[in-house]
Amino acid sequence: MTKATPSPDDARTLSSSKRSYPLIRAVVAQIAAAVIVIGGQQIVGSGADLVLPLPLLLAFQGVIAAGLGHLLGLARWWLPINLLLPAAAALALLLNLPAWIYPLLFLALALVFWNSADDRVPLYLTNRETWQALEALIGAEAQRSEEPLKVSDIGCGLGGALLYLARRYPQAKFVGIESAPLPYALARLRALVSGTPNLEIRYGDLWKQDLSVFDLVYCFLSPEPMPRLFEKARREMGSGTLLISNSFEVPGVTADEVVTVQDSRETELLVYRL
Repeated sequence: MTKATPSPDDARTLSSSKRSYPLIRAVVAQIAAAVIVIGGQQIVGSGADLVLPLPLLLAFQGVIAAGLGHLLGLARWWLPINLLLPAAAALALLLNLPAWIYPLLFLALALVFWNSADDRVPLYLTNRETWQALEALIGAEAQRSEEPLKVSDIGCGLGGALLYLARRYPQAKFVGIESAPLPYALARLRALVSGTPNLEIRYGDLWKQDLSVFDLVYCFLSPEPMPRLFEKARREMGSGTLLISNSFEVPGVTADEVVTVQDSRETELLVYRL
């Protein structure tokens, strides 16, 4: 099978896009939407003596912000955030919550979505049906290998998939890598209390991890880092090893196998043999 590979121009484009922080574009979309809504209300109010209700104005702002965010190149998972943010902010003000709630909420969100603003990778959790599909893929690889497998989950979240797989394959070595502090802490705690000595949870940037020691790397990230990750895996991992992506393909590269999971969203696991 002939495979296309990302060009140097693609890599430069990806590097440039990583520097254009999506959080800033989301804020710009909200501010622009607010200006449009307020300006529109002023025009309508002065011409027809009409005052639109606040919930409708907030809905308009959310819809406009979501559309502007999409035009500014934000990932699809920003759509519901931009859509609901104006109404959520208004509701918080109406409830007259204590002042300490807001920094606490911000801190909690920051600890969970620590890497989302820069790497554009939200927190996605792998479901149980996908765990079972991964179990089958690892089992097939274990039969092909004469040595115990070394498996990594890049962006392992709460570590549920790794805990399941480590118990199913006690002879294999499993390593989870997570850069968001709160998910990492929870995954590390789960690993410590689970009694699975073949499971390790590491805190750190996935781009600084050496993938050469792994026979199989699994990820459930987002479309943004996939070209760069594929290049990293192809450069560092050995011949015949596997990169498995949950849902997100590598642009311009044909997967060697696509496994459709029997779950409600018909998850696809894209298997790339390097």
